[in-house]
Amino acid sequence: MSHRQTLFTLLLLVIFISACDFSNDISPTAAASPTREIKILQTQPAVPSTATPVVLEPTATPTPATPEYYTVESGDTLAEIAKRFGLDLYGLARANHLTNINLIYAGQQLLIASIPITIPKATVLEGKQILVILSEQKTYVYEDGLLLKEFIVSTGVAAFPTVTGSYAIYIKLESTRMTGPGYDLTDVPWTMYFFKGYGFHGTYWHSNFGTPMSHGCINMYTPDADWLYHWAEVGTPVLILP
Repeated sequence: MSHRQTLFTLLLLVIFISACDFSNDISPTAAASPTREIKILQTQPAVPSTATPVVLEPTATPTPATPEYYTVESGDTLAEIAKRFGLDLYGLARANHLTNINLIYAGQQLLIASIPITIPKATVLEGKQILVILSEQKTYVYEDGLLLKEFIVSTGVAAFPTVTGSYAIYIKLESTRMTGPGYDLTDVPWTMYFFKGYGFHGTYWHSNFGTPMSHGCINMYTPDADWLYHWAEVGTPVLILP
């Protein structure tokens, strides 16, 4: 073999050995396709609130007052019951829808309450005046515009109504006889006429005051008629309102 061929053979051998070493350095995974990096985000655990919860108190619902009742006993009068509980007599009567303050009975349940009553004002500011309000069955007595007394009365029934309007006392009789269709009454006390046969007087034949009972006159408790008779004068103005 020539010298040139020997060099060529050695060169091929060196190339072959180098190629084998290179293939051994390659990692089995070197040829694998690149992988995508995945990041896993970890959620931090929630920190419980340290704030103190506010407890709201429930709103109290007002409790309505329990109505107070009184059971009428034998011998009771509405006036005594009203005084016992510090109530106005007529306000108590209105609260219980009583048209006659004398008609209560043992065992009756009365609501202990009073409905305010508006006191009418005098129309005569100087001197005396008597005011009758038919719808209330009441008589008011004034002097110089001030209320002195009030009385519960009985005025004319529907068939014989009491007149309305402005009048004046024209005669006073301590006792008199009264007659008419269906009645003949002697010794009617403390009578004061203000228009024809219409007048104020005491009453001994009934006690249903607060309810229309008369033939047009204004029936009063005899003690009330006595007081009014001695207070009023001939000429005292009288006003009758419906």
